[in-house]
Amino acid sequence: MHFIQQIVEYSPGSIPLGRIGLFLLGVIGSLILRKIVSSVLKKPLSRKQNFFTVLLEGLAGPAAFLAVFTGLYFSVLILALKGSVNLVALNIIQILLTFTAIRILFVVINDVALQMAGLAGETESRLDDQLIPVLRKLTKVVIAAVGIVFFMQLKGYPVTGIITGLGIGGLAFAFAAQDSIAGVFASIALFFDRPFMVGDFVQVGSVSGTIEEVGLRSTRIRTLAQTLVTIPNKEIVDSTIDNLSKRPMRRCEISLGVTYDTTAEQMRQLITSLRRMLEEDDMVECEGSNVHFTTFGDSSLNVEMIFFIKTVDYSIFLQSRQELNLKIMLIVEELGMSFAFPSTTVYLEK
Repeated sequence: MHFIQQIVEYSPGSIPLGRIGLFLLGVIGSLILRKIVSSVLKKPLSRKQNFFTVLLEGLAGPAAFLAVFTGLYFSVLILALKGSVNLVALNIIQILLTFTAIRILFVVINDVALQMAGLAGETESRLDDQLIPVLRKLTKVVIAAVGIVFFMQLKGYPVTGIITGLGIGGLAFAFAAQDSIAGVFASIALFFDRPFMVGDFVQVGSVSGTIEEVGLRSTRIRTLAQTLVTIPNKEIVDSTIDNLSKRPMRRCEISLGVTYDTTAEQMRQLITSLRRMLEEDDMVECEGSNVHFTTFGDSSLNVEMIFFIKTVDYSIFLQSRQELNLKIMLIVEELGMSFAFPSTTVYLEK
């Protein structure tokens, strides 16, 4: 210890060469330690990928910087700069250490949330899928607030007085942030009311798509055009929400027109055959289906078919409707009828 003390106090010509040398050694040692920490944490990932190896890889960056800032902190202490320079340098390093520690906790939260999301995806309920992102964001907010308060207490700031002072200006702050606060309360209302879940296909106002994420302030919807629309929760609560995923089946309408040379008997046979076709199709809900000769069009006799197909999957719905269209073509052909197309008949008189 006496030898180390002599090195620290070595100051030829009033120049603290001992402290400067130890400071430089500390900086070099911190950079070396950063490389070691980063390589050690990333090494397990090359062997087997699981929750812990992915977590260690995510911690490699912030943990390496934590080692550097810690080494710099003690190096600055050894250097013992005079005046306010030393205090400013130590305060800056302490701030960096605080934010690095918060970042490490954020990485842990993200990896735990990712693991929980994977487990939630295996359950039938989608409530946990919607709850996990909200809990992740709330936990981050709490950790950030606790970290800032801890740092302020460590530096001797009157945290209680500051909080009291914020209470005085709380009304003005609440007025300025009323939209954000309303968004938070709207997200709570959506969570308890549950008009939709993550993965549901909904229509909110003029926007329709799949719910990707329900956040504290807004909800993200992936549209059919694969664009990502972000809608404030306050607007969603005040809008009419049509949850299309909750319907048990899809409504289908088919209109067809046959030529005017069709006889009344042929039309009756066509209606009967179309109704039988719907009754025999396992994908069609026969109850509530309608097939009727509706109108005399300008160039066709029109038949309307309204029924439901027993699926909510859009691709299966399209496939079922295609098969029905092909069957309709066969029926019309077997009855010796023809589909009409827009045409005009001109009569000439002499």
